[in-house]
Order: sequence, then structure tokens, then C-alpha cells
Amino acid sequence: MSTAPAPSVGAAGGMPHPFRMPSGTSLRFALLILSTSTAMAAALSGAIGTAAYFTRGGDIGGLAGAIDCAARNSHQAIDPDKFTRACPQSFFGNQTALALATLGALWLAIGVVYWLLPAYRIRRRRLRPLPTDGLADIRRTLGELAVMAKLRCRVRYVVDWRDPAPNGLAFGRIGRRHVMLSTGLLQLHRRDPEAFRAIVLHELAHLRNRDVDIAFLTLICYRLFVVAVAIPIAVTAPLGLLVEWVLVPSGLLYQLLSVLAQCALAVTVALTSAAVLRSREMYADARVAVWTRGAPSLRRVLTAEHGRQRTGRSLPPFLRPHPPVEHRLAALSDPRLLFGFGPWEAFGLALTCSLVYQQVVQWTEEAARLTDRGGPLSAVIPSVALGGGVAMGIWRAVLAAWMNRGRWPDAHRTGLAMAAGLIVGTFGDHMHSTAMSLGIANPLPVQLSWWLTLGGIGYGFVRWNAATARVWAPVVLAGRRPLLLVVAGSVVGVALLSIFLGYVYDAGAPGFALLSMPHPLNLLPTPLDYLGFVFSTAFMLTPPLLVIVLVVVTAGVPLAARSGVRLFGPRRAQAPTAGPERFLLQAVSVEDSAALLTVPRLRPVRAAAQGTLFGAAAGLGLWLWHLFCAVVFPWPIQWVGAAFPYYQLALAALLEIAVGFVVAWRHARGELRALHGIFGTLGAGLLLPLAAITARNHFACVRWGTGHAACRVMPDLEFGVWVIPLITTWAGGLALLLIPAWTALRDRRRRPAATT
Repeated sequence: MSTAPAPSVGAAGGMPHPFRMPSGTSLRFALLILSTSTAMAAALSGAIGTAAYFTRGGDIGGLAGAIDCAARNSHQAIDPDKFTRACPQSFFGNQTALALATLGALWLAIGVVYWLLPAYRIRRRRLRPLPTDGLADIRRTLGELAVMAKLRCRVRYVVDWRDPAPNGLAFGRIGRRHVMLSTGLLQLHRRDPEAFRAIVLHELAHLRNRDVDIAFLTLICYRLFVVAVAIPIAVTAPLGLLVEWVLVPSGLLYQLLSVLAQCALAVTVALTSAAVLRSREMYADARVAVWTRGAPSLRRVLTAEHGRQRTGRSLPPFLRPHPPVEHRLAALSDPRLLFGFGPWEAFGLALTCSLVYQQVVQWTEEAARLTDRGGPLSAVIPSVALGGGVAMGIWRAVLAAWMNRGRWPDAHRTGLAMAAGLIVGTFGDHMHSTAMSLGIANPLPVQLSWWLTLGGIGYGFVRWNAATARVWAPVVLAGRRPLLLVVAGSVVGVALLSIFLGYVYDAGAPGFALLSMPHPLNLLPTPLDYLGFVFSTAFMLTPPLLVIVLVVVTAGVPLAARSGVRLFGPRRAQAPTAGPERFLLQAVSVEDSAALLTVPRLRPVRAAAQGTLFGAAAGLGLWLWHLFCAVVFPWPIQWVGAAFPYYQLALAALLEIAVGFVVAWRHARGELRALHGIFGTLGAGLLLPLAAITARNHFACVRWGTGHAACRVMPDLEFGVWVIPLITTWAGGLALLLIPAWTALRDRRRRPAATT
């Protein structure tokens, strides 16, 4: 089942060029390097520190005593200095310096292996240089193919005389590139010259794409990860669970969750390694297709290979280093398949960054000598790794969909996957897993509220980038330096993410149960009390001026697309290669080009005005309802007001969100409809909270008197002025999560009707 064709741009004209935007191989490779490097550095440094502790005379008794001391004093010493003096934790040394040294040693070892591996492969497979005599036709063909490939490096051809199958292999290191030709491939030159050219061009495409080093480093890092992290986890996990059960039985569940998070990391590394190798094969095929105008010979070779495929047992598709032949053939016909960025990549990035967040933050603080612990500056590096990779993947996918006059269909699932990755990663995070093991972790309502806030940030980040990329897509296609615009949009999103993660991780630090609730949140029921405190600590406390400026700039980026058109308009009119033709495999008509350069209509002022109007109507309805209850039917607000004195605040927030849904339903489609709904929610916050507060005070309580149980808490004017921005912020934050999710689910239900 496939989606209906786009209305404006034909299938051929709408095909994006595979090499005019960043490669998906690079994004997946960055995820792999981040996963393996930080995980191996943290695991090996911990193992070295533990070994050094026992080597210097430490024993299990001293370690158990330190853990018991921490468990006994955690509820009495809130001050970190007092806690450190009561229970010194320095028996493992400087873990930050040790981790950095371990990371440097790991990459030194990886570099040495990378440099020596090509020579080892030549010796192990007994490869010999291509003879200079007797193969003049083959050498002439190889020279022609090298000219077609426009290689910037010298290629050394070697032969595997023991392989009778028609195979080729590109390998080597910087400054010394090799292409292996098997005996069967040399014989194929005489039987089927076009098939020989297709296979060799595929190997030369790897050199042109500069993915040989990526393949080598992927294999080295993956195998080193298995030896240094995966196998030790599998061996020590049962022992760690046993020790936890003996020393701190209450932390057994949390230790199990931490082990499961580490296992999820191992699965992420395995799947990402295979995805990197599959992606490079697809991009090599795409390069051949660009060189040969569709790669007819390569299609014929792949079709013949598909007919000879074995039907026996094999690895699952997501673990194979080579993509299935049917996928390669499909990508040759539809390059849009190369621009996919799905939930798995976002989950892997979020999981990895969350697992190593504290270690990277500590390294950043040590390297930059930051005194503001847990602030946005400390979160910059993990936010760049997380937000940069996700944002670039989203922009690629959205731009490719826009060039085919469609929408990116995976925004909702990718947002949920990133939220799940951030939440799952906290189980293996060093600080929180240690607190859970010691029994000093936050209560379950606090954990749930913190996970909800953290997951909301991940989901909102994905949806914000999808909406921003869609609005700015025409400007990117028209700009003379499109990559600069994409990077600028990603940077703004990363800045926002670093602010949110810095505050939210600080708000979720263990020890929440030792803090007192601020007024008036402590009047709410306990779960809402915890959620309110985490939300207020993460978002509501007055931030520095720089934070406010960054948030305002980030919120205004989608609105600035029209200004971007005017800014880049004079420049693109003078550019000879302006327009979307640069990003497409085939030129499009003038009408289709104009459609691709038309910015989606975004009317924030109109949406906010409609929200204000509908909010005023909802406020009038609240007045009439309270007047009716005060005169005719008082039971509902009497009962609710006696149990929940501030019920009108929650009611106002819910009504604001409902107004946002109405505005979203009345406006544009897709992500832009969600943006209109959010602006409608903010517009409803101008009048609706004030109407909700005065509805009970000026109707019900005036009739019943302040002695009534439902009217004991009477907010004054100062409280009303302060609480209106609070309610609007709460409603806006929830609208950022709920309205995009609703639009995504609604579009998903409507999609089958438009498919054939």
C-alpha cells in the first residue's frame, strides 16, 4: 500500500538528489561513535577505578560501609559538603580525570588499529597487486571508470586469486586506498563488460563517498565495544544483582532497571553498526545511479543476484551489514528512501545521551571550569550531540518530503521514540542509578512527573524541528547557502534543548523528598504537588536574561520564514542555480518550482485572536454556569470547591487547551495546524484565567459568603495577577505536547483513505 501521488510535482521531478544534502550514513555513524566512546570510557574507567581501589588495600567491608553510611545519612544531610564529610566517597579517585584518560587511550588504540588494518587484511587474504602484463583491456576499463568517478586519490588495485565469485571490495586508510578485484570479477570483464563496470563503479563510489574510513571505524568500535562493555556487562550483571540483593535489598529493582538500560545501549550499538554499513551500500548504489543515469547495468546485476539468493536461515534484516537486494533496487528507483530518519535513530541518540549525560556534564564542567553546576552551559555538549543529530535528521527528512510535495510521516513516532529514549536512559544514568540503589531516590510520583517532563521535552523538540523545517523548506531551497540555513535552524533548537535539559536534570536530582513544597502548590493533592514543583523548577523560576532571549528567539524562528523569503529574495534572483532544481534529480516546470518556493501560510496573529475570542466565550460560559449553580443548583461547585479550593485554575488551563484544539481544527494542516493551535491556546490565556477566577468569587462566593467551605480560600488581586501567566504557561506547555500528538493521530487515521 503506497501513498497517493502528490498533486503538483511528478514522481520523477520530485525525487531529491541523494548528494545535495548531508548523508544519512554520517548521522548514523555519529550516533555509533557517541554510543561506543562514552559507554566504553565510563565502563572501563569504572572498572579501572574499582581495580585500583582493591589494589590499594580496599575491601568489600569498606565498600559496604560507605554504601551503608550514604543510606543512613542521606535523609539528614542535604548539604553536599556535609554529606561528603560524613561519608567520604573518594576511594575510587578522580573519576572524571580517569574517564577522560581512558577515552584518550581508547581512541589512540582505535587509531593504531585503523592504521594497521588494511595491511593486515592484505596479508590475511593474500591479496596481490593487479598484474601489469596481459590485462591491458581491464586496465583501460579501470582507467575510464576512475575518470568517470572523479576520484581525488590514487587507487591501488589488488587481486584475490582464490575467490571465483565476481566480487569487489574497497578498503584502505587515508593516503592509501585499495580496490580488491576477485578472479571471478576479472573473468566477468570478458563475459559481461557492463556488469564488470557496474560492480567496479560501486566500489569506486565508496571511495568517492569517503565512507571507507567510516566502515573501518564502525567495525573497530563495534568489536571493541563488545569486548570492553557488552561481555563485561553480561558477566558482571548477575554478580551485581546478587551484591545489591545482599547489601541493599530495596535497590534490587532499580539495579535491574539499570542493567536493562545498559542492555538497551548494547542493542542500540549493534543495530546502529549494521545500519551504518547498510546505509553506505545504498549511497554507493545511488552514486552509481547518478553517474550512469539510472544504473541499468547495476539493476541487472542486482536482479540476477536476487534470483540466486539463498532461502535458508540468515540474520534478520536489521542485523545484516548489507541491505536486502530488494531494498537496493527500490532505492535506485526512489531516492527518497535514502532520506529516512525514523524512531530508532532518535531513540538511540536519546538513550545514549541520557545514559552518559552526567559523565559528559562533569567532563564539560571540569574542562571549562564551570562553577554553575547543572546549568544550561553544562548541558551544551550533550545537547549538541543529541539535538544536533536529531535536528539534522529531521531537516533532511522534511526537506525530502517537501520536494515531493508531501509531509514527513514519522514526526509523531520519532517524537515518542526520543521521549522514550530519554526516559529509559535515566535508569542507567550514574547519579540516578546510584541514588536508586542507595534507597535515596525520589518518590515514585516525583519520578513519574520528572519522566513526563523529560519525555515532553524530547517529543516537543522533534515536533518543533519538524514544524520549523517545514516552514523554512522553501527558503532553504531558494537560498544560495542552504546548508547554512539548516545548521542555523538546528543550532537554535540545540540552544533551547540545552536550556531545558540543564534545568530539568537539575530539577530531577535525587533528594526531592527532602525539600519543602512552595506555596501555593502545597495545597494541591500530592501527585500534582510533585508535578507542579518539578515543572516550576524546570520552567517557571525566573531564568537569566540570556535564557529568556534564547527562548524568545527559538519561539520566533517559525514565524520568521516570511522575513527569510524577503531577505534571500534579491540574492536568489541573481543566482544562476537558484531554485529547487539543485536538489532534484530532474528539473521541474515553472509552476512546480514556484509551488516548491511558496512558504506555508502561517497566521499566528489570527490564531491568537481567535483563541482570545473563543476564550472570552468560554469565560462567559463559566460566569453563566457559576451563576446558575449559585442560584439553582449549587451542589457541583460546593463539593468540588470544598475538596479542591483552586479548582478554577485547573479548569482554566483545561479550557485554554480545549480552545487550542478548536483553533487547530480550524486552521492549516499538519504541523502548521498544531502551531496555530498553540497560538490559540496562548491567546485564550489573555482573558480566560481571569474569567475563571472571578466566576466563583463574584457569583457563588458572594451569594454564599466566605464562611462557606467552598469559599474559604479567596485569591486576592495580587494573586490573580501572578497566577494568570502561570496558568497560561501551564496550558501552553501541555498544548505543546497534546495538540501535535492529536494532529499526528488525526492525520494517521485519515492517511489510509488517501492510499491505494
